Amino acid sequence: MINKKLVSIIIRTKNEEKWISSCLRAIFKQTHKDIEIIIVDNQSTDRTVKKAKEFPVKIITINEFFPGKAINDGIRASNGEYIVCLSGHCVPVG
Repeated sequence: MINKKLVSIIIRTKNEEKWISSCLRAIFKQTHKDIEIIIVDNQSTDRTVKKAKEFPVKIITINEFFPGKAINDGIRASNGEYIVCLSGHCVPVG
């Protein structure tokens, strides 16, 4: 039996209403199920956060967006042994 490790998926968002649901659905369709998803949102003014809350995710809000800092904030909030970083408009396949 393979020991599956927790994977933390950090997703940076800013007004990603058009893509965030597709992104999250695709993540939850992946074969590896031992995951946590952390949304690092840069004060979206659209429905990004509302749509993200339809999924089991943790949401962190930041006031100033610096790509590296946003990722680091997400990593600090994570518990996984492995880290995956995505943007809210990325839709994983396969």
